[in-house]
Amino acid sequence: MTPRARAMSPDERRAAIVEVTVPLLREHGAAVTTKQVAEAAGIAEGTVFKAFGTKDDLVQACVGSVFDSTPAVARLRGIDRDLTLDERLTEGVRVLQQHVEQVVGLISVLMHSGAPAPVGHKPTRHSDPAVEAALADLVGPDAPTLRKPVDEVVGLLQLLTLSSVHPLMATGRLDAAEIVSVVLDGTRRHPTLPDHPEER
Repeated sequence: MTPRARAMSPDERRAAIVEVTVPLLREHGAAVTTKQVAEAAGIAEGTVFKAFGTKDDLVQACVGSVFDSTPAVARLRGIDRDLTLDERLTEGVRVLQQHVEQVVGLISVLMHSGAPAPVGHKPTRHSDPAVEAALADLVGPDAPTLRKPVDEVVGLLQLLTLSSVHPLMATGRLDAAEIVSVVLDGTRRHPTLPDHPEER
């Protein structure tokens, strides 16, 4: 006799539904149906409405899930600190690019398919305190080698990362290593030059 699967808690059920809905939203946009969601999740359509109330509520939950930077921050925290500064930040920018691409990609599909504007989310936002802190930690002991404060260096990395993947800002894709090179080459201390251009 096949053992019966453990019943999900309401939060687990909601998370499972969101997980299968996000790819459907990327494919179908606002046209996705709760029937498609139910079939993908292997549940009755009524279960979808029991978990979320309306399809719009489900869509908003999916947007919130994609915006959640917790997984990206965990990956940033897991980057090997024995790598060089350039290597650490390149790995960090790759993580950030993937996160931003997921956010911008989903929002773009929804906006072009007539979905209601996401509540409480800004698709062009590039500032996230948890992400900023994780990136700053990647600089770590190499901060004295930079002529700009770490938070400014992190801000430049985030801005170039956003512009490298945002369809309305990109002028040609920069890969992670190029972004790091541009920022560090512009902010690293030079032994023969003053830190401020006006002092040269």
